[in-house]
Amino acid sequence: MRARILLVTVLAWCCLGASCGQTALSILPGVVNNPANRTLRREIFSYAIAELCSEMTKRSVPLKLRDPDPSIGRFYPTGCNVQQMPNDNLFVQFVGHGYAWANVTGRMGFDASAAVEYDHDFLMDGSTMYVYFRQVQTQASNFKVHMIEKSGGPVSGVAGMIGANIQAVSQQIGERVLQHQLARGFTVVRESDGTVSFTLGVLDKGEQPFAPFGRGDSDWTLLANDRTELHRGQRDFAGPFTIAAEDEALWLTVLVEGASAIDVQVYAKAVIDPWIDAYEKQSAPTPPPAPPLFDDAVVAPTSVPGHPSAPYRRPLRLPLGSYYILFDNTATAGRTQPQSLRHDDRAALVSYAVQLGDPP
Repeated sequence: MRARILLVTVLAWCCLGASCGQTALSILPGVVNNPANRTLRREIFSYAIAELCSEMTKRSVPLKLRDPDPSIGRFYPTGCNVQQMPNDNLFVQFVGHGYAWANVTGRMGFDASAAVEYDHDFLMDGSTMYVYFRQVQTQASNFKVHMIEKSGGPVSGVAGMIGANIQAVSQQIGERVLQHQLARGFTVVRESDGTVSFTLGVLDKGEQPFAPFGRGDSDWTLLANDRTELHRGQRDFAGPFTIAAEDEALWLTVLVEGASAIDVQVYAKAVIDPWIDAYEKQSAPTPPPAPPLFDDAVVAPTSVPGHPSAPYRRPLRLPLGSYYILFDNTATAGRTQPQSLRHDDRAALVSYAVQLGDPP
């Protein structure tokens, strides 16, 4: 009991810092990780509950069918509320919007909301904190489709054989994806330097989310490390990423496979927000509403004779603010023109990492 009071007191002071006392927690991993001290862990974790919605709404969430798969869309949380229940579980309500791609529907834009009860806990692996949110039950969820890219034509495959209309099929696909994502829960891995990685599903202690690029010896903050699949006529708005200090820059690493090239552009968040809305509600991708702050074409390394398969890497020196990085495989933005071949929809597999580091 005395150790518990001492540790919570120390943590309360340490939580004033960016690492929220993780170094202090790593001093007594046996005490913190002991299942008998679950109440202690929950008391420590309560300091972070107030930050849960802030963390959830300041970033977008890639949508995947399985952990190793590239993302097929993105969800943008816009509202969140969290309450601690009498049984100490968390009742989380969130709302947002997004887009997803399926071969039957093409791109679909949607609004979604849910109210979920999560059992929460964390474990320490050295100075790395693994925060777990395991679904207990989804009390309510809603998925509303706004736009279906292929709504002008008949449904193909099994859906067409059973006479289902594409609106109903889209609703079923969307609800299935939402329910599947919620059921997996999520894990937040927080390093002692404040670097946070988010993954759907539960990671065992010591594991890391699947990522295309290794961190190596870099101590720069890693903001994103993921893969996205871009079919012809599709784009992905990754972010937002924030530059909060004059001595910071975004460093972008990209590797393109499956297509000859894609476009990479950078826009301020205020410019992108209405463009994302249009992308979710209009089947034809629209041109950018303003000139990009950064514009380049990323060529697949294997398509350049004599060049090794080295990733594209560039520093992005930008004013203070929040930005989206656009990965584009359309004919309405950027320099490249995706190949248009009948009955051939080769997707570009885009692996990307975004770091916050020293300016060049």
